[in-house]
Amino acid sequence: MNDGPQPPFREQRTQTRLRDKHASNERGPSRKRSPTFYRNARLLAVFTSLAVASTNFYTLSNHVVITKQNTHADSSSSSSRSWSKRKIANVASRAAPLQEKDNVFLRTGKAPTKRKTITHRRKHNRLIRGTHLTLAEMNGWPPIQEIITKDGNKIAAHEDISWLLDFAIIGFPKTGTTSMLRHLSEITHMPPSESCSLTDNTSGIVKLVKDMYSDQNKRLEAIDKNGHVFDDSTLRGLKCPQDLSSEVSMHNYAKYFPNTKLIVGVRHPVRWFESLYNFRVSNVPWKKMLHTSKLTRGCTYGSQGVCAHRANFADYLSQLGKTPMDTSDERNLLSMGLSPVKSPVGKVFLYDVSQLSESEEDGAIIQSTQFRRDLQDFLGLNVDIPPFPRIDTSRRFDFLEPVKKQTEQDRIDICDADHDRIRQVLMDKARIASRWMKDYFLKSADVVVSNREHFLEILDGWNEDPCNVVVSKL
Repeated sequence: MNDGPQPPFREQRTQTRLRDKHASNERGPSRKRSPTFYRNARLLAVFTSLAVASTNFYTLSNHVVITKQNTHADSSSSSSRSWSKRKIANVASRAAPLQEKDNVFLRTGKAPTKRKTITHRRKHNRLIRGTHLTLAEMNGWPPIQEIITKDGNKIAAHEDISWLLDFAIIGFPKTGTTSMLRHLSEITHMPPSESCSLTDNTSGIVKLVKDMYSDQNKRLEAIDKNGHVFDDSTLRGLKCPQDLSSEVSMHNYAKYFPNTKLIVGVRHPVRWFESLYNFRVSNVPWKKMLHTSKLTRGCTYGSQGVCAHRANFADYLSQLGKTPMDTSDERNLLSMGLSPVKSPVGKVFLYDVSQLSESEEDGAIIQSTQFRRDLQDFLGLNVDIPPFPRIDTSRRFDFLEPVKKQTEQDRIDICDADHDRIRQVLMDKARIASRWMKDYFLKSADVVVSNREHFLEILDGWNEDPCNVVVSKL
């Protein structure tokens, strides 16, 4: 701070202007403002003045109060000034009182937050039934506030939510899970797309509960509009092919849904890898896929989740805790060191993607019909499951000709000699998975397959390279 004498106000203002002018000259010529800028500036000044004037007018009654004592005390003042004060006080006393939102604005300078709109259905509930319950809660579901804690991050202690989920399609990707979803959703209650909230260790289970309540409300509203009778005995399920590869999901199933029936699809690891690789090429064309020789181990940066590591089907299935795991022979077949769930999970329906085929080759239609009946019995459905036509979820951008040409060039035929290395690694994993499933997994009473003899034949085929290439044996 300067201790010397301060210059007069006029000199100080002059010095400030000179300094600003000098600084602007150093910056160069100023930018020319458009007429619109000056017009908006004038409008802003006018609106600001009006706002200040209105605020002063509203608050004037708090500062100007004319009483009889003040009138006698001010008798010596000029009559014009006394008349002005009385006039202002009369006008201020007749001014409309401030609304709550105006008071909020004057106190905080912010507009009041808008309350959530209440739907017509909830207004009806409040007026007629005197309740705040949703449609799902009015139809027998417990209030969601009793299930979720007040902070909204956890499930309340000792609260049973296992009734929310009857079955789940939990793996593996590229094994016909989308076909399973689309067909079962026609005869059960399932979200129209993947629901993978259980892979989240923080608030995933809470999100799933909210999603299930929201889905139930939507179904009830649709039925209410159409005048149909709602059947609450319909099974509820979801699809998330990543669940079986997630330790968090397995823990959530064991803790919250121990009775939920689990559907798991498998596929020959060589064909599985080829399908997943080409799926990424077609559906994510803006990212370049790594060569297969760089995907023989874990999923590194740039792999887009495609690697041989994910073909360890035996390791992921071992998390379900359906095998004893008490012999070194079984443990030696597992290489990832995954731990089984600490408490039991529901029964498992295991299938191979080839069992969904409706082709006329090798009696596939008969096998598929038997498969659908067995799945219907496993789930306890009262209606028949329709046939499973093939659904191709790739080639989303084929309508763009340049993208289509590029993806056709990047897609692989895993039987080419250029992919011998990855195919050999996958064949090793195929033999291990085949042996573990036959010797251990299928011996569990909780694991169900359709046409056991036919399924064992499929697993025997995993010992052979589908490309008929000689591969070194284990």
